[in-house]
Amino acid sequence: MKYVVSFFGNFIWKLLGGVWLATFWFLLGVLLTCTIIGYPIAVNCFRIGWLCLKPTNKRVGVYFEKYLFLNVLWIFLVGWMVIPYAVLSIALHIVSIFGIPLVLQWIKVCKVCMFPFGAIIKY
Repeated sequence: MKYVVSFFGNFIWKLLGGVWLATFWFLLGVLLTCTIIGYPIAVNCFRIGWLCLKPTNKRVGVYFEKYLFLNVLWIFLVGWMVIPYAVLSIALHIVSIFGIPLVLQWIKVCKVCMFPFGAIIKY
């Protein structure tokens, strides 16, 4: 039963915007792998992209203090692009009947999108 609920949760998640967010992270990861400096950051982009495809039944821990400088740099370079999309998606999910259970998933994904360094994703 747990897997059935997870499957439908992930399916609705993908229909209501998860695919676009995952595509953004995968494309950003591909762009960053083209540079030598961006390769370590690209690894985080791919991890976030996989989380954006299937967020249900995953636990996320964010340790912001461990990589404080990198997380602050990330917010100024990339994180500010995620904030408007995340706020709009959360608002649209609250308005729709099907999206209400997925609001917590958006908050979980947004935490990792904002602070990817030091984030632990448990499957």
